[in-house]
Order: sequence, then structure tokens, then C-alpha cells
Amino acid sequence: MNAVEAKTRLYRMLRRWPPQAVLLVTFASFYFAIGPGNYFAVDEAMEQETAQALILRRTIDIPVMPDARFGRGQTFYTVKGPGLPLVSLPFVYLGLKLDDAIGSMNGGQLAGPPIGVAEHPLRWGGRLAISASLIVNALVGGAIVAVLFMVGTQLSPKPRAALLMAIAAGLATLVMSEATHFYQHALDALMVILAFWFFSVKDPGELSSSAIFGGLSLGVAILARPDAVPAAVVLWLYGAAVAWKLVRTLDDRWSRMIRRAGLATVGPLGAVAGSMYFNYLRFGSVIQFGYTEDRARFVLDAGQIAKAIGGYLVSPALSIFVFAPPLILALALGRRAYRRWPLETVALLSAATAHLLMIASNKTWGGDLSYGPRYMLEAIVLLMPLTLPAFEMAADFASRRAAIAVAAVVFLGFVVQLIGVAVYVTVNEWDRTAAGIVANNTWVFVPSASPIVYDLRELVAGRNLSPWAIRALSIPDAALFLLIILVVIVWLGSRRIFQYLRAPEAQLANRSSRALPIAIVSAAVLPILLGFAMARPVIEAPGIHAYKLLNAGLAEQRAGHAVAAEESYALVLSLFPSNEFARYDLGVLNQEAGRTNEAMALYAGVLRQDPNFTPAKQNMEYLMQTRSGFTNLHRR
Repeated sequence: MNAVEAKTRLYRMLRRWPPQAVLLVTFASFYFAIGPGNYFAVDEAMEQETAQALILRRTIDIPVMPDARFGRGQTFYTVKGPGLPLVSLPFVYLGLKLDDAIGSMNGGQLAGPPIGVAEHPLRWGGRLAISASLIVNALVGGAIVAVLFMVGTQLSPKPRAALLMAIAAGLATLVMSEATHFYQHALDALMVILAFWFFSVKDPGELSSSAIFGGLSLGVAILARPDAVPAAVVLWLYGAAVAWKLVRTLDDRWSRMIRRAGLATVGPLGAVAGSMYFNYLRFGSVIQFGYTEDRARFVLDAGQIAKAIGGYLVSPALSIFVFAPPLILALALGRRAYRRWPLETVALLSAATAHLLMIASNKTWGGDLSYGPRYMLEAIVLLMPLTLPAFEMAADFASRRAAIAVAAVVFLGFVVQLIGVAVYVTVNEWDRTAAGIVANNTWVFVPSASPIVYDLRELVAGRNLSPWAIRALSIPDAALFLLIILVVIVWLGSRRIFQYLRAPEAQLANRSSRALPIAIVSAAVLPILLGFAMARPVIEAPGIHAYKLLNAGLAEQRAGHAVAAEESYALVLSLFPSNEFARYDLGVLNQEAGRTNEAMALYAGVLRQDPNFTPAKQNMEYLMQTRSGFTNLHRR
């Protein structure tokens, strides 16, 4: 089958899909294509390392890194929730298999070079396990766009406007930049808007299933981000109000409501139980969440809360209206939305406000190192349906001024998001931190400290460019083939979406179904259940644990499984930083992977501890003489 035939078959397949499925696939492909392919951010690293630990060792201990917490077995654990690591298990497993098949810690142009501080024994990047984990957020971002379309078709009789609203959310809000990274915020946002869709059921016969899947959606949101609880409570109550409106005239209304309440509570209660078990695995206590630093605490400080609310509304660095300009339309036409959908509008506004108040109570409400208000992604997604009246006016060309306003805010948001995905945000954040402008959230109100300004400066200078597509185009390999596939999918999907926009309204309205939302929830819940079933606490003494890890690393290294071996050695160094054997073996792995500078730094560390460690001395002398080739490589 040639390329033309493959393209034709793919296009025919897309024609049979409903709009929401096309939106999911098209936007997910777009997000992955413009993403970095690798990363170096502590939050991301802890998430992926936790999933990888489950796959490799059935435990959740990770190598020492900033923000990791000391816990069971004198080792370290993520401080983040279990939701995203567990959801990503299938993709991290796939990436590990690809790493084993290639036999290197350098995953080519897709994964790129290792990124991170040289002093750390384990540097992220270059691994296909990391590239594969980034697929998760691309899919989540695509799913947000798809679900927003479905929410729009529930609220509006004009599916074309719903489609435009969903596209705007995918291109002109923080959904776009967050879908290219591996943070928990996108999963949280997807699940709360999905719960809203399920709870907006209009058929009493679907009340039980909607309660189950809506509750499960809230449960996954809580596992992803515990601060999703306030919004989850509001949405649960909204679901109860909708259910009461459906059954209040029926004879068995109370039994139906009790059943609905029980079914909708299964997910949130399961999330609470799962979070407590995760705490037990990490710290040996079900009530210890790991947030022990003063900066991570929640406080009832009216001044701080007011400052945080002001920052998220009007500041140049965090305002949701700067990083999601379409929300300006919700301000302009909010009264019209309330008149048409009073219950839904109150629910969405209340959930977004509850989330804002929760975040504003955190001492680090500014997000420290971030591109825009990533803590507020949940609220941004919840508020997007309230822009529907503006998109209805634009879709019908009822008002030329409305069409121009909609086009302007979408274009502005798209430019802001392009800046965010174009460069490595974290590198710029290091510069901002070094300049002393990040401390105490004061930078939020300084226009020159806005991440847009920093990122735009780097983009104009052509420095620090992020997308893996640039690497794929510079040196053709398998990554270029993948990029071509993604471009074709995006092109064909975009054509199909354009056809939907030109199609009669009835054609779009009749293509919606419950299959995709149920599939999304199932795809999240099943790996979570599997992950909890796999997980075991570290119960061995540190010395015994380190000995087993060292032997496991040697076995993996001899078998050609470089990534798994690297993990084991890094964990040994987390337990015993002076272990010269683990440091030396890490040096050999880096030398075999062509990471000459990293190998020399590791050998130098060994020789500082033991100047008579002959293999390290010989390998280092060889590298200093040749800077290439491994024919004289000495193993332990």
C-alpha cells in the first residue's frame, strides 16, 4: 500500500468518525507534534519516575531530586498525587520497551539530548519512555477539546458554535501549552468537565450510568490533583440538582435519588481511599501527604487570597484572560449565558470560583516555575462553555462586530500559546529565578517578569527552541517519519473539521454519543486500578535494598537494558550518595550512550572518593585522549 492509498484510507476512516472523535485525534496529534519530546521539570520527572518504578520494581520509590520527599525505606517519593503516574502506565511501559529495543539512553531526534543539571546522577531526556509519557497529555488535551464540543452541543442548539468554542479552547487557551507537557493539571481539567457532561444528563433512564461515570470522573480528578475537591463537591451537587429535576414528578423519586447519590459517590470515595493508600506506600501513614514545607501549606490569609485573586484576574503574568483570551467573551456575554442556562452557569461559575479560592489559599499560589496560570487550567476549561453565546453570534454572522471580536481573542490566544510551546519554559524560569524575581510571588504583578516576555525574547533570538519537530527536520531518522504521520493526521482531521463547520447543523447534532466519554473514563480508571494492585511498599532495610538494586542494575546493564540499569544505579546513589560502584557503572552507561561529558564527570566523582579506582581512571584517561570510541572500555 503506497502513501496515497494510506492517506485515502485514513481520510475515509475519519469521515465515519463523529466530530468529537475527530477533534480528539486531530488535536492530540497536533499537541504531540509541537511538544518538546523530552523535558526537565521536577514535577514531570517525578510523575514519570513513579510510573516507571511501578513497572520496573512494583514499588513507587524514585531517585532523589528537588521536591521529592523522604519516606519509607529511607528513600524518596513524589509529592504529587497518584492519578497521572497511574494513568500513564501503558505509555511508559511502551516507552521502556522501545528504549530496550533501541538499546540506548539516546532516543534519537524525538527524545533529544539529556537535559538537566550535570551534578545529578540521573539526567532526564533522551529516553523514549519520557517521550511516550508525553503522549498522555497530548491525548488528554485532545479529549478536553472533544468533551467541550459535547458540552456545547448539550447547551446550545447550534452545534457549529459548539465546535468553534471547542476549537478556540484547544488553540487559544492554556489547554494547548499544558497538553505538550506532563503535568497533572490537564488530567484534572478533563475529568471535571467530563463529570459536568455526565451530570448534565437529560434522560432519566441514563441517570444511573451517568452517576457512575460522572462520579468516577471526579475520582480521577481528585487523584490527579487533591485541590480538585472543592470543584468536585460543587459539580456533585449540580448533578444532584439535575437528577432531582428529572425525577421529582415520579413516584419512586426518593429511591432513584438515593441510588444516584450512592453511585455518584463511589468515584470520590474511591479516590480518597486510593490517596490514603498512596500515602501509606510512600510514608507509612494514610494521613501524611508529603506537603511538609511551610511554602506548600494552605492558609486563611485575606490579604494573600485577595492578591492571588487579583493575580489570576488582571496580572500580566498569571491572568486567565491573558493566557485564555476567549474567556473575555464570557465576561461580555455572561448575563446572556445565565438567562439561557441558569443552573449550568451557576454550577460552572461556582466550581471555577471554588477552585480559585482553594488555589488562592496556597502559599505558592503563583506556581513558581510555570508558563501562565497552570494551577487555574481547571477553572479555564470549566468557564469555556459560558462563551457559547459569542460563538453562536459569530457562527451565524448575526453580528459583524461579534465575529471580529471572537476572531481577535482567538488569534491573540493562539499567539500566546505558540510562544509558550516554542521554547523550553523551565530554562527561562531558571533565568528568572537567578535574577531574583520569582520569590514571594512578587513577580506576578511585574510586566517585565511575565513569562510571555521571557519566552518571546528567546524565540526572537532563536535560542532555547523546544519542539522535537525541529530536531526531526534537522537530522532525518525515525522521528521524521513519525512527524510526517502526525502532520498527515492533523491535515486530514483539519479538513474534516472544516467540513463539519460547513455541514448542516442537524448533521452535527446527530453525531454525538456517550461512547467516547465512557471510553475516556474507562481508559483512565483501568490503569489506576492496575497500578494500585501492582504497588508494594519498600519494606527492606536501606542496605539490603541498595544491594539488590545494585545487582539488578548490573543484570539489566549486561542484558542491554540501559534505562532500567540507570534507574537502579541512581536509586542506589539516592540511598548511599558515596557508593562508588553505582557511580562508576552510571559512568559506563553514559559512555556507552555517547554522553562523554557526563561519563567523565561521573568518573571524576569516583576518583575523588577513591583515587585508586583503576577502571574509572583508565576509562577517564581514554576519553580524555580520544573523546570518542569505546574499544578500550573497562567494565567492573
